[in-house]
Amino acid sequence: MRLLLSAAFLAFSILAAPLSAAFAADPTFPRGSAIGLVPPPGMVEGQAFAGFEDRAHSASLLIVDMPPDAYEQIDAGFTDAALGAKGITLDKREAFPLKDAKAVLFTGTQTAGPVSLRKWVLLVGTDQLTGLITLQVPESEAAAYPDATVRAALATLVIRPVQDQVAALPFAVTNLAGFRPVRALAGTTLMLTDGPKDVQEGVDQPLFVVTVGGGAPREDERRQFALRLLSTLPGVKDLKLERAEPQRISGQTGFEVMATGTDVKTGAPVKLVQWIRFGPSAYIRMVGVTRLDAFPDTYDRLRALRDGVEPR
Repeated sequence: MRLLLSAAFLAFSILAAPLSAAFAADPTFPRGSAIGLVPPPGMVEGQAFAGFEDRAHSASLLIVDMPPDAYEQIDAGFTDAALGAKGITLDKREAFPLKDAKAVLFTGTQTAGPVSLRKWVLLVGTDQLTGLITLQVPESEAAAYPDATVRAALATLVIRPVQDQVAALPFAVTNLAGFRPVRALAGTTLMLTDGPKDVQEGVDQPLFVVTVGGGAPREDERRQFALRLLSTLPGVKDLKLERAEPQRISGQTGFEVMATGTDVKTGAPVKLVQWIRFGPSAYIRMVGVTRLDAFPDTYDRLRALRDGVEPR
């Protein structure tokens, strides 16, 4: 929960970057985001973050998408006291009408040093994801962003279908091995499963996650790099390493880690395998997680999935 609230407060607190622009007639999905909207007049797609910006008025609109269970945690964490600790004064909290989604709009101001910012934060929840959309503008430039204009832009919010999110990722999965895509996150991550549920609750279904990351550790750093990534895996505790070794993956330098652990939600024993394929300046990380007793029957399919992941 702490990590989710930290991400939420970052979205609420981030200072505007800038640019200038044009008004789009159709929703735009910035940087592969699952969430799109028609930005207010004067805003164009951001260059350094997922969202939109207006350099002329130092205004920004930041879009963050998270797992669906983040909604309740963030909503509960946005108290007057918690926001006040971040220098934020909340003027109003209200339900916001959106088709096929629950949403709450927070409006207020934030003081950051000598700068006072006018802020709108829209928290959106569906069974597919949680979205946090933050528009902020200095009080001195607030006339360029009337409340009605901001609300009109937020009302255009749409969520891209999973198949379209998958098509926008920087990689393709050419062999699904009986799995199916259920969620894409932040334009860099794809989650796949095999079973009737789209939302994972424990390890009742196998899970396979593909993520692209920046960086290229040296050969002598790769083992530690792989183990460090494994330690960040959510939902699993009591990890016990079985093996960690270099491995060629699809003809490229890679690293495999295999371990057992315990599912945090159910207490069930699990087994997982993590593969990392290294490139010149980035890497592809692939993680498969199943119940311990299901792993022998699933392992070959996980490897088929791994070998079917290709950069676009």
